[in-house]
Amino acid sequence: MTTSIKILSTITPPLRWVPELKEFTNDFLKAKSQDPNGPSYEDLTEGTDSVLQEAQRILGRCLPPSEPSGRETGLVVGYVQSGKTMSFETVIALARDNGYGLVIVLAGTKNNLRDQSEDRLRKDLGIDEGGDDWFHLSNPTKAAQNQIESKVSAWTKKSTKKALLITVLKHGGHLEKLAEVLKKINLKFVPTLIVDDESDQASLNTKAAKIRGGQIPDVEKSATYEKILNLRDVLPHHSYLQYTATPQANLLIAQTDLLNASFAEIVTPGTSYTGGKAFFLENKNLICDIPSIEVPTKTNILSGPPKSLIKALRFFLLVAAQHSLTREKGMTGKDRNRSMMVHPAVKTSSHKEYKAWVDKAKAGISDFVESQYSKNPSSVLKTFSEEYDSLVLSEPNMRPLPDLIAAMVDDVFDELLVVEVNGTPDAEKNISWKQTRYWILVGGAKLDRGYTVEGLCITYMPRPLGGTPAADTLQQRARFFGYKRKYLGLCRVFIQPSVQAAFSEYVEHEEFVRSALVEHRGKPLVEWRRDFVLTELLKPTRPNVIGLGTRRIPVDGWLVPDVLQRDEAAAEHNRNLLSEIVGQWGLRYGPVVNASTLAKFHSANGDTPHNVFDAIPLRVILEEFLLKVAVRDPRDAEEHSAMLVALAVLLRKDSSVMVDVFLMNKLQIGYRMRNAGRGLTADHKYAPINQYFSQSADSFNDKDFCSVERVTLQLRKFDLGTVQRDRASADIREVSWFALNIPKKLKKTLLVEARG
Repeated sequence: MTTSIKILSTITPPLRWVPELKEFTNDFLKAKSQDPNGPSYEDLTEGTDSVLQEAQRILGRCLPPSEPSGRETGLVVGYVQSGKTMSFETVIALARDNGYGLVIVLAGTKNNLRDQSEDRLRKDLGIDEGGDDWFHLSNPTKAAQNQIESKVSAWTKKSTKKALLITVLKHGGHLEKLAEVLKKINLKFVPTLIVDDESDQASLNTKAAKIRGGQIPDVEKSATYEKILNLRDVLPHHSYLQYTATPQANLLIAQTDLLNASFAEIVTPGTSYTGGKAFFLENKNLICDIPSIEVPTKTNILSGPPKSLIKALRFFLLVAAQHSLTREKGMTGKDRNRSMMVHPAVKTSSHKEYKAWVDKAKAGISDFVESQYSKNPSSVLKTFSEEYDSLVLSEPNMRPLPDLIAAMVDDVFDELLVVEVNGTPDAEKNISWKQTRYWILVGGAKLDRGYTVEGLCITYMPRPLGGTPAADTLQQRARFFGYKRKYLGLCRVFIQPSVQAAFSEYVEHEEFVRSALVEHRGKPLVEWRRDFVLTELLKPTRPNVIGLGTRRIPVDGWLVPDVLQRDEAAAEHNRNLLSEIVGQWGLRYGPVVNASTLAKFHSANGDTPHNVFDAIPLRVILEEFLLKVAVRDPRDAEEHSAMLVALAVLLRKDSSVMVDVFLMNKLQIGYRMRNAGRGLTADHKYAPINQYFSQSADSFNDKDFCSVERVTLQLRKFDLGTVQRDRASADIREVSWFALNIPKKLKKTLLVEARG
């Protein structure tokens, strides 16, 4: 492993430290390589894209265990069903081997996901075998405090090799109980790793949209988000890794979030992975339409199973029969099962309807085949001929149709179970995949994000788009992605045409964002964000490719921060930035002139109070100011990030766009009063300002100082106080401020992107 350490030591930007491959991690990877359907030990450990070296990169950007205290946050992005669990298991193993004493896994928002994650962790990390490497607790409460304390004490004294693994449901109540227990334990010298699986779900502040809309105070936090913050606060030395396949909510517009990552890394899928490209770009023949007339609604009542559902079932029976004839007898592991998933909607009432239809269709087909195959085989063959012909085109090694029918009768019908998977009392809570080989699962949300369906081949998803779906929500429905290369030709996905179009568009978006992440992996996300806006968004692609919702620029064209900076460090940064750019732009684009020299202001009585840089390239404004200014208020940051994206799109359309930069009051310090708002009283230093634009009796007000043809940037300085027009009452001195204006001419083709 000397070679890999040498390679890791040369990575740019450099790792904070290089985790070493030691005994437990080595044994873990050797055990994983024993899976007959999985990668070899060499594939897992050799090469820069191997599981081991990517895990070393990820952990190497976390807080070194040798440091006395601190915190770090990282984002790890994979594809849906691409091996994220294997990645974080390897990171966990490395953490244990390299001096981390406590690992906490936030294992999903639903009990079935937590159970699935726990079962796999216990199996893969050797906990079920009673090994000497881990002590595991699930959803601990105060009753477990003595246990945790004794295990931590033993680890601290190095009298045991056992590290502590805690799995917890991502739910406010469970997280609060865990934080309460850990707060009472001395963890000062216990490096801790938190792995947040599916980190874009529930972990982020789900009240952000209401905050942006001014419906609730800025200080409001959703329960799970707040409890994660509280948990982090009781851990003196920890690194928090956000794992997700859909990072839209984590990127670009999360710059002020308290869970904002400082770096991003990538999980590279193996060669047998089949994701969005495989289904929606390279093998469109695997996608089958569900006609809208076959989707039940309040106005479209169906009296029996839709034809497309019966067709999907025939496909599945053929695929199961092919598996029955070609599988290795006595086979264990991931290729033991073949499954079909029916995913109608979130409401459980529709699940019962579809399960009843599947049961009825299965019974009808099996009765027909078993009664007619010996007497009238041609009629049975004809029933399956259309689906069989389709499968032969995509999988040349299909067994003859008569053999497949015989396998249905001899094996598949008896081995096939149809189950409902949801939160209702009579539904299946945990699938025991070893119970039988062939499954049809009917469900909604529990079959969404994070749930693994073993051997999934046929997906029937009549679930509609539902308005304008978020790209990340849409992609998480794609349980049919995964390691299916060797039986991809046997897969079929039944969806409505509008859903297919949305998936196809998402694939382009996903590759777009991922390529930008790969190019800048490991860099601080602030730097990645700048490169993304200035480089990736300028490439010839659709404006909406980043997958965010849209809303129009305000009617008057102005975007003005209300609070802007929420800490002294940000205020100092912005003071220095303003001083620096004015000096630099003066040398390159100066000298500044009085605004009265512009044609629009010729009627002004002599000089105006404001100077202007006439025509600075928009790219310079983006790169040297807008991407560097510290915007710490969450609502302001949302608007600011949205504007960055919009301006980048504008620049892509026309690289010659210029900006007029007005130095308001010639950068002499003005005065503004703070108002109560954002859940804060007026005397709070982070309360919003009363108004940015001053009103005067002159022919021109502040808002008039903008260009008719170009983008406008106003720069200015304020003292802030709590008494109207009383500069002497100012209790905050010399804060920098800015405002942006998009003229009508440019507004017609421009949308501000913002998270919905």
